[in-house]
Amino acid sequence: MLVVHSPLSTLHAPKYEVLSGALVPYFESPTRVQLILDCLLADPESRFTALSQEWTLQELEEDSFRKLISEVHGEDYLDFLRTVYSRWVGEGGNPDAVLPETFLRQDLLLEPEEASARERQAGAIELAGRFSFDLSAPVTAETYLCALASARLAVRSVELLLEDRSAKGAFALCRPPGHHAAPSLCGGYCYLSNVAIATKWYQQQASSSSESTAEGKPKVAILDIDYHHGNGTSKVFYSDPSVFYVSLHGSPDYPYFTGASTEVGAGAGVGTNLNLPLPLGTNDEEYLFALSQAMNRIKSWSPEFLFVSLGVDTFIGDPLTDFKITVDAYEKMGRLIASGGVQTVFAMEGGYCLDKIGECVRGVLAGFEAGPSS
Repeated sequence: MLVVHSPLSTLHAPKYEVLSGALVPYFESPTRVQLILDCLLADPESRFTALSQEWTLQELEEDSFRKLISEVHGEDYLDFLRTVYSRWVGEGGNPDAVLPETFLRQDLLLEPEEASARERQAGAIELAGRFSFDLSAPVTAETYLCALASARLAVRSVELLLEDRSAKGAFALCRPPGHHAAPSLCGGYCYLSNVAIATKWYQQQASSSSESTAEGKPKVAILDIDYHHGNGTSKVFYSDPSVFYVSLHGSPDYPYFTGASTEVGAGAGVGTNLNLPLPLGTNDEEYLFALSQAMNRIKSWSPEFLFVSLGVDTFIGDPLTDFKITVDAYEKMGRLIASGGVQTVFAMEGGYCLDKIGECVRGVLAGFEAGPSS
């Protein structure tokens, strides 16, 4: 399996975040990338080949890629990511990172119709509250470049699979992660919705040869196995009948306000959003049963391509979560995912137990390569 990564991923390095009311060191550490890569390349069966990718900011801002990203994210939001840090510093903000002081809520506004006019005149601190939904997505001088590179890694992984239809899967070692990033919001360590952007690209490339379509677009499934609900990915495709989004996640837990089983899609997309909230303390057996049910639903939907938002913060030792999944379960997860029988891109999301993050990721990918259990 190809492991597609970039040295740009480690440049985004906020010093801190606010968690449970305390200022703490940033859990989404740049070291996660190297720990995962080292573990995969040390695999005793040599199942993984690393492919390093590096782009300049000019290359990442080329019209075609910018246009692709703008199919997921609003131009005003992209401009925010591109310019807010320099504006923030220029206005006297702490050069460590941009963090909001207040958050925009529609029920806060006395004259909602004046909000857009005020936004055009807003300072950096106001824009941070407009385009963030929590205090875990600081914007540094390098964040915009790294977020673009992360999304490009996901797209590059799809490109490689389409070039080699005999390949079963690829792993995009994305950082920053993406599944919490909504069309005009960052949060949960996420800035751009990597999987959503790669899904859009796949559908554009495969549309002419598609055998299975929904409203003229190839059918794609997204399986989100991060511990947290992927509110951003879900929002992007909530009314899209061509994308089946399935999420297994802990509940009640972050992001708190999304991920209920009653969220099934809207409009033409009704029935293409499946949330499987699992109780805190879920163990191996319970999780694998839920994953098997998720894969049965995905297979019955018959997608042409599968994306997996791969979070290993489900691990029992993860400092931010509350599942009881052991290392042994991850290879079984990969085997269950392989039963989908279609080309699959895994994109890295969460996972914060640094001692075991590489082993957990390797377990999923190795299980997928091994194939379904007989």
